[in-house]
Amino acid sequence: MKILSAEITTTAADERGFPTDGLPQIALAGRSNAGKSSLINALCGSKGLARASQKPGKTQLVNFYRINNAFYLVDLPGFGYAKVDPETRFKMEVLLHNYVKESQELRGVLYLVDPRVPDSAVDHQALEWLLDSGRPLLALATKADKLKKSALAGALREIARNHNLPEPPLPVSSLEKSGLDALWEQVLLLIAPG
Repeated sequence: MKILSAEITTTAADERGFPTDGLPQIALAGRSNAGKSSLINALCGSKGLARASQKPGKTQLVNFYRINNAFYLVDLPGFGYAKVDPETRFKMEVLLHNYVKESQELRGVLYLVDPRVPDSAVDHQALEWLLDSGRPLLALATKADKLKKSALAGALREIARNHNLPEPPLPVSSLEKSGLDALWEQVLLLIAPG
């Protein structure tokens, strides 16, 4: 995938801030600190497009990144929300649920899991809800570089089993830029016209 342009165009606190240009959207979801911002940067060949934070739960709004003026990568608030007050957590949940359930342009969800944590209760609950939403879902094992190949293969099978996924997650690494071509192939299939 050749990136000609990539820019953050909208940061939305509710549905009124969502883009209305009709371009297809691919959402990135996962636990807080799953690596969504780093993956967006790696996919777009940019170091600072999406702001990665060392503090989990920093993304509390829905961030829309327009790619090649053709579609959006959408950074959703992290499931689990780290340390936020109850009112903020409630607003984030409503925002996330409304976006996934109501967006006319959402073509699929990329759900990021850490292969070092194959049995996360937060991932299980989030994946169950996303699978029930009926949206196309692709699970990704980010930070794949953190495990040796044999351990990674076992972790991928364990994640699929623990979370009732139809197939193991696609391993990717933002640091090593591995798995990105395969991921772009899947994204392009999701946004292809009807």
